[in-house]
Amino acid sequence: MAKTRGRRTTTLDSVAIAAGSALGRLAAQIDSLTKQREAITTEIQRYARQAEGALKGLAAGRNPFGGTVPKIARKTAVRKRRKMSAAARRKIAAAERARWAKSRKAARKSSTAK
Repeated sequence: MAKTRGRRTTTLDSVAIAAGSALGRLAAQIDSLTKQREAITTEIQRYARQAEGALKGLAAGRNPFGGTVPKIARKTAVRKRRKMSAAARRKIAAAERARWAKSRKAARKSSTAK
């Protein structure tokens, strides 16, 4: 049998193998990140086209969300006036007259005291 001489790995060989392995993993990560960036770019472009279309529609007076705008939404909401009874109006008027009378009485006192 002939003796086969195996090559012994040196420290330099070990470092080269480790560096090659690390570079391979790094290249795979770069490829993965590049694909993700391209997917994100495509999605952003799609959203930009949708927004541009919606803005053009708004400028043209169309509803950007599709469908028709209901008549109720087109009109501004009108608030119903509350109805007050005549008795409540009389009470409020009497209270206001009393406040004015008190104010005038205080004014007369301050003008005579001077």
